[in-house]
Formats: sequence, structure tokens, C-alpha cells
Amino acid sequence: MNRTYDVLAVGAHPDDLEMSIAGTIARLTKAGRSVLMVSLTRSEASTHGTPESRVREAEEAARILGATPLLLDFPDTRVENSYDGRLVIARLVRAHRPSLVLAPYHTNPGTHHDGRANSDHMATGALVRDALKLARLARVLPDVPAHDVRRLLYYMSPAGRLPTIVVDVTAEEETLTRAIEAYTTQMAIQRRENSIGEILVVLRRSTGMLIGKRLGEGFLTDEPLEAGPEELFRL
Repeated sequence: MNRTYDVLAVGAHPDDLEMSIAGTIARLTKAGRSVLMVSLTRSEASTHGTPESRVREAEEAARILGATPLLLDFPDTRVENSYDGRLVIARLVRAHRPSLVLAPYHTNPGTHHDGRANSDHMATGALVRDALKLARLARVLPDVPAHDVRRLLYYMSPAGRLPTIVVDVTAEEETLTRAIEAYTTQMAIQRRENSIGEILVVLRRSTGMLIGKRLGEGFLTDEPLEAGPEELFRL
């Protein structure tokens, strides 16, 4: 019998989740929520590292975050929002029955140097979005009970667009840093004079400033969020 998870967090490559939302995952697991961290590919086309090293790094990062890793076999640099791909994700959702799904944002007009505009990232967001629709249709994959995910939130907000939700991850700085640095092969990435580590800290600091915190991780939603009187005063 498949284990159920509270949260299904999906990225195109090993390290996408850690570099984007490691602090949020750490907060979720610390709060007692179970998280399955899924990478669609094994980054076999990556300049740094090998598929084997990326698997080891993903396992170590998930251990640090208190989550469970799962690496699939979609082709790196060729992730597509295909019907067959949607069925794979729909079956995964039905098997593990999460209430919350996290995925990269599906549309990003960034430059070729902007990792958020990577075609695999955007395809993953669209693929997950459309797979969730299939997951709730009882006549699709009738051998597995249908499942309707309560909420889909997107990370990797496009540059210049404010997130819908910002999670304060200040208290998780040490944990999220360790999870990111578990990808030792990726620490060689540099954008001009800025190391990947410096870039990720600056992004979290700028996001945290939006809510008056030191570090933050942002999410977008394509649907309205319901709030009653108590929620309005907690927001």
C-alpha cells in the first residue's frame, strides 16, 4: 500500500525544490507535515555532476529537510506537458493523496539567464496543473481511486511579479542552507561575479522584505483563497 503524504512538492530537476523553497519544506516537516519531494528528471544534461551524484545529493538534502525524495525518469531539457506525462503525475497524486501540491510557476517571460524561465521548469508547472485535473476524474485511470488536491501553489514567481503568499523562513536559515549545500556539484554555478549561494540568499532576503522578515520564500496561486473573519486577522 502506498504511503500518503500531506504535501507533494514537485521540481523538474534535483535541487529545484531546495534552491527555491527549502525553508518552506523545513517548516512543513517541523510542523509534523509529511512531504514527498519529487524531481521529474535526474539532471542528466547538467553541466555539473552526474545523474548518480544528483541522486545522492537529493537523498541527503531530503534527509536534512525531514522529507522523502523521489526521482522520476522524465528526460532532462525535454520535459513536456504531454498526456502521458500528465497520467504519470496523476497516478502519483492518486497513490499518495496529498492535500497540498507545490510546483514551479507555469509561465515566465524571463531571459535566457533566468533559471525561473527554464523550459523544463515551466513545463513542469503546466504538467502538474493539468495532471491534477486528471487526478480527480474517476474515469481516467479507473484502477486507482480519484483524488482532488485541495490547493496548488507555485514557486519560482516570475521576476517583477509579487507573490501571493510569502512564508517566513528566517528561523530555517541554517537548515535550508545545509539542504542547498548538499548539492556540492552545483555550488560551482556562478552568474558573472555572483555565486549560486549568494544569489539564493539575496532572493530570499528581497522576498522576506515584502513581509518585514529577514528571509522569505514566495508562492503564487491562480485561484482565489477563501478567508473568514479569523483568517483576515491572521493574514
